[in-house]
Amino acid sequence: MQGVTLLQSGDTTIGPLAFEGHTITLVARTNAFHIGDDARGALHVRSRPHHIEVLDEDGQRHVLVVHDIERIIVVGITAATMVGTYLLRTVRRNGRRRSA
Repeated sequence: MQGVTLLQSGDTTIGPLAFEGHTITLVARTNAFHIGDDARGALHVRSRPHHIEVLDEDGQRHVLVVHDIERIIVVGITAATMVGTYLLRTVRRNGRRRSA
């Protein structure tokens, strides 16, 4: 079948790391997006931190969720750029009208 789209998702871990009696494992969520049905297809891989697992000296497991704020930052930068561009065009347009 031509043009097959496939999205695969999985967790990638780094660790465990031992630090002052704690065992720490870093976990990232990896998404792979493949377009095409053979090796020539396009592939995009995105990996972002998901959570941190901490095992303390008593054997209790704690999970610390990592919040991904990259999208919020990118949307904020895009919105600020659009507003800034609009304001700059408005100021330039008003300046030309006054000088004419």
